[in-house]
Amino acid sequence: MNCGLLLKTFILTLVMSVATGLARPQEPAGGTEPSDEESKFPEAEVFGSTSFRSASYVLPLWKQLSFDGHYFGGNENNVGYVGGGWEFRGKHWKIEPGFGVAFGDNGFRTMPAIAIRWGYEQAWFISEGLYVQGLLNTPLFPKGTEPEPGQPPTKSVVPSIADGNHVSVRWRRLTLGGLWEHQQFREGKEWKGGVRIVYRVQSHLSLALEALGPGSEVRGGILLHPPEKD
Repeated sequence: MNCGLLLKTFILTLVMSVATGLARPQEPAGGTEPSDEESKFPEAEVFGSTSFRSASYVLPLWKQLSFDGHYFGGNENNVGYVGGGWEFRGKHWKIEPGFGVAFGDNGFRTMPAIAIRWGYEQAWFISEGLYVQGLLNTPLFPKGTEPEPGQPPTKSVVPSIADGNHVSVRWRRLTLGGLWEHQQFREGKEWKGGVRIVYRVQSHLSLALEALGPGSEVRGGILLHPPEKD
């Protein structure tokens, strides 16, 4: 499957969803709670830097059932996940386990995968995260490349990624916090952490900036979300 096409589809869907969100009438701050229609508003985000890019799209379908699509890309690999999830929700928390298919290019093996999204929000405190776990092994070395010295050519890895995990505080339109991510793939087990800043420009639309280390990676992003108020 062409992961470049998947990313373009995500971006096109995001743009269309943003346009739809901006066309909706905006409620003043301190108004009523979002309607049932707005509670079914899709969530989408796109992030990118010179070495990493990601896109996500979550579409509520029926009751607590939703469609989830996620894309992760780097200098050597493009990996996607599509599936469905069922959301369990409390007063301040939500957790959505899901099941789907992971796929990619460069010799990545298509496989079943599980995913879990979670969130917690109370007053000014917010935390969210995503974890995707493949259920089969995929070749460690990209297609057409020679294994490293001392490594067998048949060596494989069970891929997984935790992306967009953060603990933040919100003040009016500004959200600031720390974030972390982890991936186990061809680059080995890799941890990153940093700072996340989000500014809400519209009720449904926010812009984000992330700075991660080790190294000095800076990512910019755009987020589409259910309506928020000051």
